[in-house]
Order: sequence, then structure tokens, then C-alpha cells
Amino acid sequence: MTSQAIVTVEAYLDAFGARDMEHILSLFSPDATWTIPGDPALTAWAGSRTGPEGIRQSLSALFAAVEPLAFELGTMVEADGRVLAPGRYTSRFHPSGQALNSEMIMRFTVTDGLIMDYRVFEDSLGITRAHLGEQSSATPT
Repeated sequence: MTSQAIVTVEAYLDAFGARDMEHILSLFSPDATWTIPGDPALTAWAGSRTGPEGIRQSLSALFAAVEPLAFELGTMVEADGRVLAPGRYTSRFHPSGQALNSEMIMRFTVTDGLIMDYRVFEDSLGITRAHLGEQSSATPT
């Protein structure tokens, strides 16, 4: 049987894929925290936010700058309302036009069917470089 926390995360991922801002926000508690690693001065969607308006600001900047090309979700695991969702994605960043293929893991804390905390662990340096159009010395994954 699928846990309520995983059902909530699946609903978030579906809404995120559709870029349905209002549905996304409806899945977060009013005082939820949202954290994407990176420097918000370089990638406007990065940093920590609290509440629906902060999350909206981050998502609006992300949706404006990032074009999803591919997304693959691994097996989610849940323990005590904390869901780990590993995955892999390819995105094109604007205005540079560069694409990045990367792995990530999302961590959600869900209480009473609402997301209380969202945190993503990903290659923030690679994202910043792709967004800004800088060449990376790393071998692409």
C-alpha cells in the first residue's frame, strides 16, 4: 500500500511536470520551507524560501529559466513522513541555451497530507554554469 506521504509527493511531481503553480502551492503547508542549493544572485530560483509566496517566487524564476527535456524518477522511499525521491534529469537553461544532464534527490517532509519541507540535492555548480553559459571542466554525466 502506498503511503499518504508518497501520494502527496506524486501529486506534487505531476503538478510540477504540468507547471501547474496553483496545484503545486496547494500541496504545501502555509509555513512550508523550500530549499534549492545555490546562490540566488546567480540563479534566482535558488536559496531558501518560506510559505506560498516564497515558493511561488522560486518556481516562477525556475519555470522562466529552465526548459525540461527529460526526467526519470527512481523508486521513492518513505519513513515517518519523510520521502526521498531520487531521479535524473536533462534541462536546457535560458538565456544560455546550454543543457545539463544530472542526477538529484528530492527530500520531502509530509504531515497530514501537506508538504512541510522540500529540499533538493543536486549539482548546483553545474546548474549555475549551464544557466550562465560557462563551460564546465567536468565530464558530462
